[in-house]
Amino acid sequence: MWKAVSIGVERIMGLRTRRVDKVLFENYLRKARENLETARECLNAERWNAAVVNAVHCGINACDALTVFMIGVRHAGERHEDAISLLQTLNLPKDVLSNKGRQLSRLLEIKNAAEYEERLISQSETRESVREAERFLQGIDRRR
Repeated sequence: MWKAVSIGVERIMGLRTRRVDKVLFENYLRKARENLETARECLNAERWNAAVVNAVHCGINACDALTVFMIGVRHAGERHEDAISLLQTLNLPKDVLSNKGRQLSRLLEIKNAAEYEERLISQSETRESVREAERFLQGIDRRR
């Protein structure tokens, strides 16, 4: 099994990124798949909050897999939303970038509520988050 080794921190368009050897994109893809599998298991067990957290992390890891595969960096800043900006720098068709950006944005919108707010996540929010993670990951898996 490969271990990700950080090569250095740099900025792309003002975004903090970390260099990662391109062959290690598979590690991020594996994490994304595992998080999606766990999100589905939690959804089936009616553990809505845990399902959403795992769906969100699926999206983050899938985004890292794609950016590492294509440009050899992943987002390394504090704001996950900036990962969407990094995603938009990739040499992919505009419609693909727009769809992926929207999908990841929807996942990140619910992240704070699922992890930090006092309210609990609903079944419908959970189902939509897991579907969004599935769509995001499917698009990444097809791109490689």
